[in-house]
Amino acid sequence: NLIAKYLIELIVIITGISLSFYVDELGKYNNNEKLKNQSLKRILQNLEGDIKDNRWNYKAVSRSIESGDWIFKNRKRLNNFSRDTIGFHLTRANNFLTIFVDNQEEYSTLKSSGYIELIKNESIVKSLQNKYVGHGWMKELEKFIIRISNTPIEYEHKNSEFINDSLNDLGLPVGKRYVGDLNFPREIIGRIKEKLFWQNAYLRQIKSRLKKDSLLIVEIENEVFLDIIFTIF
Repeated sequence: NLIAKYLIELIVIITGISLSFYVDELGKYNNNEKLKNQSLKRILQNLEGDIKDNRWNYKAVSRSIESGDWIFKNRKRLNNFSRDTIGFHLTRANNFLTIFVDNQEEYSTLKSSGYIELIKNESIVKSLQNKYVGHGWMKELEKFIIRISNTPIEYEHKNSEFINDSLNDLGLPVGKRYVGDLNFPREIIGRIKEKLFWQNAYLRQIKSRLKKDSLLIVEIENEVFLDIIFTIF
């Protein structure tokens, strides 16, 4: 009976210690999950901001491409068009530039804290990694496009004048008249054509990024939602 009593007491002590460790570990786990989800929610906000910026960029680049194509196709018969029309397209082709600014701070925090290891859906981890690598390439494309644009922009500034202060729906000026020679220099046409190639490449990147970011939002929302359900039950 004495041995049985000691065994029962030992079992009670061991069970108590085990429960204490379990409760402590569960508390740490739940706290880490909470912090991870907070970080993911902030990344969701960043994704929504990126989508908004990329939609604006898509419109701006698309219109620049439209005008660049117009100039290239009509380069040998510009005298058939009004100088206001030429000025409109030259302005859009040259000056509708983009600078994509993203916020990677929360993603860096997610990685450095180790919370990224708690994400259950591996697809989210891979998508986030690919997203910010892709951002780097998009920014390099933008820089290259801006460099190509420098010479045509300088030419446009020297050969155009503002006829009004009108802005389009993107908030960009379009009220210019072309006052220069109706035979554009070969260098300017060449730069515009080269720019079109890289702008189309950039446009494909934006289109792809918009689709992937939209899918990533759904995946992250599901991750956070499932964690909340698991915590409740």
